[in-house]
Amino acid sequence: MHKPKGRLIDVFGSPKDVTGNPRTVLMLDQLTHVPEAGDVLQVADRYLPIAQVDGRRIRNCLTGWKMAGRGSVAVLVNETVDALQPLARRFDSLFVTWLPKDELPWHFQTDDLPTFTRLNEDWNAHPNDVGLKIEQNGQTLSVHMRPNPYVYREYEKVPALTVYFKGCERYRVTPVNDHGWYDGQCRFSGLAPSWGEFYEISGNTRDDMDPTPWITMEGSGTRHFHFYLREEALEVKALEWALITKK
Repeated sequence: MHKPKGRLIDVFGSPKDVTGNPRTVLMLDQLTHVPEAGDVLQVADRYLPIAQVDGRRIRNCLTGWKMAGRGSVAVLVNETVDALQPLARRFDSLFVTWLPKDELPWHFQTDDLPTFTRLNEDWNAHPNDVGLKIEQNGQTLSVHMRPNPYVYREYEKVPALTVYFKGCERYRVTPVNDHGWYDGQCRFSGLAPSWGEFYEISGNTRDDMDPTPWITMEGSGTRHFHFYLREEALEVKALEWALITKK
């Protein structure tokens, strides 16, 4: 079984609890999973039960800043800051892991993992655009959306984008948004490189893990396209895709 991991980026002391136990906060980022109270954190050669987790993750909806993993959290352990402070000198290279008290998601328990290829290298959907506009025409699925001008300035005067899927065999729109993705509600949470992007996924995509029904079309394409959008995620099985911008 693969272990979840993250990078230690800061250590600082906190006042003792009501029973007099010491408390230290460790800041973690580049998470592959979100730890919970009761998990046992392994830092170098130390094993530290996690007493509390601040679950407010950092997100990058509008800024475009890249965020490796699933964000940043603070974990509280009952240990003196003096005992853990020397770790501060190793922040650039110190990755930590933890022993979870509950069962981990499926992708920690298999080596047969899908691979993700990002397709929107120089464009993206508007971060506040809701309600996809979808059209079916034979074997072609057309998906209309506004572009993101905050990150991609060349789209400031472009009113709309259309992503065409040729040879579309089926598609569905699932209710996974950014909150659901970061909270582990998507089967690719912690596995996809980042939320908010457009991917082609190769390998076992575990379609059965999402109950959303598919809408069938006339094509026979089998490539799996997956687009994380503002309030939903678009999944398409098709032969190929193309982007058209409306000037």
